[in-house]
Amino acid sequence: MKKLLLIASALLLCFGATQAHAFRNATPDRTIEREGLYGATVFESKYKIQILIQGREIHSLKQLHAVVADGLRLPNTYGANFDALYDVLTDPSAVTKNWDITIIGGKNLYENLGEQKTQALIDTLNDAQEQNRMNTFMFWM
Repeated sequence: MKKLLLIASALLLCFGATQAHAFRNATPDRTIEREGLYGATVFESKYKIQILIQGREIHSLKQLHAVVADGLRLPNTYGANFDALYDVLTDPSAVTKNWDITIIGGKNLYENLGEQKTQALIDTLNDAQEQNRMNTFMFWM
């Protein structure tokens, strides 16, 4: 199931990147999978970063912020809190590519982080997405 979701996500990202290039008369974008993040898989192309977070593998806010910071290639000065997350997600100079953050296993994330922290994360990501509709956030229970 996990591999199927990863493959589907990669195909969607490739399709979106290819469509974007079609309008610019450029060659198709290459999407690569970045490894080494426990709790998430990151796909990156020339124009977009897609982070697929597995809720069952995230056990603390510190780990969650580390996954997001590494996935988005944030600087060491990233504050690792929800205000700082909103700031970097809505600042085009901090995150220069469009982003897609998908959380699967949301039920597990609620169990691991608690309802209040998980809801704060959801609210932060939804609010950041509202600032630029090219960025997307999805939460799957």
